[in-house]
Amino acid sequence: MAFKDGDEIVATPAASTVKNLDGIDPDWTILDWSKYLYTPRGVRVAIPNMARGCPFTCSFCSQWKFWRDYRVRDPKKVADEIERLVNDHQVGFFILADEEPTINRRKFIEFCEELIARGLPDRVKWGINTRVTDIMRDRKLLPLFRQAGLVHVSLGTEAAAQLKLDQFNKETTVADNKLAIKLLRDADIFVEAQFIVGLDNETPETLEETFQMAWDWQPDLANWAMYTPWPFTPLFQELRDQVEVYDFSKYNFVTPIMKPAAMTRGELLNGVMKNYRRFYMRKALFHYPWRGTGFRRKYLMGCLKAFLKAGVGRTFYDLGKAGYWGPQSKAKVDFHFDETRTIAEAQMQDWDATADRAARARERQQAVRAQVKERVAERAKEAAFQLPADAGPIMACGGGKQQMQEPAE
Repeated sequence: MAFKDGDEIVATPAASTVKNLDGIDPDWTILDWSKYLYTPRGVRVAIPNMARGCPFTCSFCSQWKFWRDYRVRDPKKVADEIERLVNDHQVGFFILADEEPTINRRKFIEFCEELIARGLPDRVKWGINTRVTDIMRDRKLLPLFRQAGLVHVSLGTEAAAQLKLDQFNKETTVADNKLAIKLLRDADIFVEAQFIVGLDNETPETLEETFQMAWDWQPDLANWAMYTPWPFTPLFQELRDQVEVYDFSKYNFVTPIMKPAAMTRGELLNGVMKNYRRFYMRKALFHYPWRGTGFRRKYLMGCLKAFLKAGVGRTFYDLGKAGYWGPQSKAKVDFHFDETRTIAEAQMQDWDATADRAARARERQQAVRAQVKERVAERAKEAAFQLPADAGPIMACGGGKQQMQEPAE
């Protein structure tokens, strides 16, 4: 907790995390459900969670630091909650709030099997965010996931260039991204590719590269999110000298916080909108109306409807607030940053200390992993070693069979 005591800002030590997530019972009755509609399907939507935290350390992400450690709920308890949402509140779609609910493979499978056993997939569909690596790992399980009602996966592809993937510490390759998208589509699961743009080295050419890659990969949906330099992330520590905006009310993934060296913020926004226009115009004309029948076609047309609704209402990407009306207005957009907001030196020092601790922890973790790999390799060599078939019994030095004993202490 942080509070102001006179002119001094006081921050208390961080409390321990909640280990038993099943002990938290959210009160869904307090919501005005008429405001929670999933436009693509025209049904009520809920966003429960199955876990908190993430064991991965993507350099741009704040969630693994915010939640600190990774904890998973009992799959049956989560299924109980979903069943109540369907029965008591007529929820027809839910999105797991987890950063990556598939991390714990066993529990995610149990959750899917529990939904199937209760007949819930016929009454509610759902979506998740997850990593490319998990999709490749679970490729044989994707039909089970689809049978359980999973229809939409937002995939953290993040970048079209390997250099950016490495910078983001994603531990994936461009080829992995393309394969994961194909695996999901083959399993009849809608896939949304996520791209992060707007770093200091962004150019019109790199924006074009993400569009060309997105079109080559052919996800059902694509999303370009602006890089947001959360101050407690590793990537911020690298780029903080270039961060000019500390108006956290604009840290929303759609406002260009960073100003690329080769572009203005207005040009960056215009480049992203150009990608959206081309991707969804082509999908609307040549894909969505003609690809598949029944549920697939209706869902994709519903997604297109959601985009059009947000675009016409000027709520998409906060375009109305910024005053963006197309390429002709890119030089006139105003993001209304509060320039009076700055970072206190004490706060920066605290973040520096946190970053140093995190760096040391990563170094220790990498050292342990390296040692484990070495031990595994050594054991594999030992297990593979075999004496020649014609070798006699093992003898001690000099031909005897008795081995030297350690002297008793």
